[in-house]
Amino acid sequence: MPTRRTYAQYCGVARALDVVGERWTLLIVRDLLLGPRRYSEFLRGLPGITTNLLAKRLREMEEAGLIERLRGGASEAGHTYRLTPLGLGLEPIVQSLAQWGWHSMDAPRKAEMRQLEWMLVVLRPRYRGGVTLRVELVADGAPYRMLLDGKRAEISRGEVAAPDLRLRGTSAALYRMFREPPARGRSPSGVEVEGPVDSVRQLVGSFAVDELTFG
Repeated sequence: MPTRRTYAQYCGVARALDVVGERWTLLIVRDLLLGPRRYSEFLRGLPGITTNLLAKRLREMEEAGLIERLRGGASEAGHTYRLTPLGLGLEPIVQSLAQWGWHSMDAPRKAEMRQLEWMLVVLRPRYRGGVTLRVELVADGAPYRMLLDGKRAEISRGEVAAPDLRLRGTSAALYRMFREPPARGRSPSGVEVEGPVDSVRQLVGSFAVDELTFG
């Protein structure tokens, strides 16, 4: 069996790239920052990756201690993957790369995908604080948690029990809501609001979205 490629340099940067420098690795990490994913969900969310390459990357990441596999079925497709504490340590690196990459982003190209999840990942460290709110976003039928307290924001996949605010809509409509907050007292276009309408502005305003370019 061939060994992994290495830069063979006694340097922290080179050693890190030995582990996470292969194509798709950091995008897999990005997609796991909102919670566990199944093999089939990776394939849908990472256009361009082949099933063989995905299996290879997941195996390498598991061997490196970045992810762990939770068995949910007899086949590869039945497994769920999640980040280990070592893998979670890559979040600041992913966030810094995103910040750096925005400098070269303009309007999205014709073939480029946009996903609400990618925006939710970069929102978390841009929480301004000072808001207490339990929010459930339902984007194209998929639920996401946004649990805000005075100091931190928890953003992940899943439902929220008894939310203060529930927002339902397409991913595009919810994506647009964060870019273009609704006027005071008005619901965002294309979004069904369950809860106080003014809480929508409070939610969007609690994040430094003006510093971001989502495309």
